[in-house]
Amino acid sequence: MTSLSTENQLTASELQLLKNATELVPFLQKFANRIDEERHIPDEVIQKVSDAGLFKLGTPKKYGGHEVSIRAMVEIISEVAKGNGSVGWAVQIINGNNYNVSFALPSEVLNSIFDQKEEVRFCSVLQARKAVVKKVDGGYLVEDGFWGFGSGSKHATHALLNLKDVKSMQETPEMLLAVVPMSEITIVDDWYTMSLKGSASNSLEIKNVFITEKYVTTQGLSQVNSLPVELTGRDRYKPYVQVITSITTGISAILGLARGAVEYFVEKAPSKGITMTTHTSQAEVGHIQYKVGLAAMKVESAHLHISRTIDNLEHHVQSGEKFSLKEFAQIQTDITYAAMLCWEAVDMLMAESGGSVIADSNRLSQIFRDIRGGSNHALTTASTGLELYGRILMGLPPQNVMTISAAPFLKNNE
Repeated sequence: MTSLSTENQLTASELQLLKNATELVPFLQKFANRIDEERHIPDEVIQKVSDAGLFKLGTPKKYGGHEVSIRAMVEIISEVAKGNGSVGWAVQIINGNNYNVSFALPSEVLNSIFDQKEEVRFCSVLQARKAVVKKVDGGYLVEDGFWGFGSGSKHATHALLNLKDVKSMQETPEMLLAVVPMSEITIVDDWYTMSLKGSASNSLEIKNVFITEKYVTTQGLSQVNSLPVELTGRDRYKPYVQVITSITTGISAILGLARGAVEYFVEKAPSKGITMTTHTSQAEVGHIQYKVGLAAMKVESAHLHISRTIDNLEHHVQSGEKFSLKEFAQIQTDITYAAMLCWEAVDMLMAESGGSVIADSNRLSQIFRDIRGGSNHALTTASTGLELYGRILMGLPPQNVMTISAAPFLKNNE
């Protein structure tokens, strides 16, 4: 369902990666039941994704990555999620984290991390549930730390962990991010869910681990000192890296799940009847045609909102122009509203799929479960985004933490 206009905005190498992702879709679909039953992604699937270059979308070229555009990352990961939601989620998280790390850490540290034969993959948790951390000579001692949810941690080489808990973040919104090898982390097997089961978003635990100071950095929107116009090349995205990785790439898997739901329903409808009626083909029934059309438009409308977000980000990156408060709030609201549209589309199709759709093995059932969980993520929750936009439109101060901390991006510190 990628539009021609989108394809025209991707480079030849990005289109090849998109093709790689599309070709993986049937392969990933075959592993659907196994992924959910085993609650993680099998090694052979991880290897296929790696061979296709899909864990290096956000990695800089100097470290062997593809350094794709924001738009390309959304489209490529969306294709992966059409094959399987859990795989799409893990690919989304790892790429977003690799992208974030590439801007957050100095070159010396990045060189030491990426100077290894094994493909570097970062998971992350950006707020600790428990963080007993002491500043000591040369770094930080994590006496007792607990983080959830560590999506992709079973397939990661490193974790990017915020050493601050909820209370500390409320006092000072900047994150204290630490790079920790997975060998230093205990993965707690506690990811028992109805949704995105294979993402293995287990909790992470650290006890009495010393982290060298050079592997710890502070990150937050309120720390931004330079607008993109003062930077060059890829560095022009640096001021917005938290916005890009936390919001834009967060919608990719949700978009792909919704696209996959429409395609699956359309594929099955011609040969599927409606029980207790004389209809032998859903595709010939008027109200089904209406629902499919409406669902497809919801997904396409979600894509338009995502595209507007990317266009707005790119405009400010290239021009160095500061956001108005409304513009910044709109970026967050576009993404959460897009997630809501995608969820609504899948819910509509689910309602027209008969009793058999409740089987765990039914592909639409799995999409339904996965997209519900994805849409409940804090960064894609529609009620939070719509409340934010409504408050701004009515002249009230924002309630969203990211918007509150975005003063350096705003015109006249609105």
